[in-house]
Amino acid sequence: MLSKAFSSGPGLPGIQPLPEVEREVWRLTNETRRQHGMPLLTADPNLTDVSRQHSMDMLRRRFFSHHNAEGLSPLDRLPPAYASRISGAGENIWTGSGYSPPDPQALARMMMDAWMSSPRHRQNILTPGFTHLGVGVAAFGREVRATQIFIEIGAKSH
Repeated sequence: MLSKAFSSGPGLPGIQPLPEVEREVWRLTNETRRQHGMPLLTADPNLTDVSRQHSMDMLRRRFFSHHNAEGLSPLDRLPPAYASRISGAGENIWTGSGYSPPDPQALARMMMDAWMSSPRHRQNILTPGFTHLGVGVAAFGREVRATQIFIEIGAKSH
């Protein structure tokens, strides 16, 4: 399922998703949560798709932001079915240059180290109420963008 924010415009044909890095980021995120006594996150294929599309969009349209060029936020980019199911959400994004294809573990570790060194990103990783995670990583040449979307599925509190 493509998110409503996905742009299939001219773009850059060499953009590639990096599923090995995505899986390693997901694994490292859960390992970090386990080490801090937090519940583990469930991998969510729809969130992974939205995360991957955002990472690819950032490369395609040459921006780095939680909001895309149309101003859509992480919540706006989620499939409509999530609107009534989530009670919390967060997003981490990362940008880097010098991607080395043979070492997805090192690249994933670099992303996690950066996020854990930032109080706001660390908070997303260690929020106990988050239940599901999508990770999307993409590269264009040696440029890389990564997106993590965290959600809490449950009754909304008003």
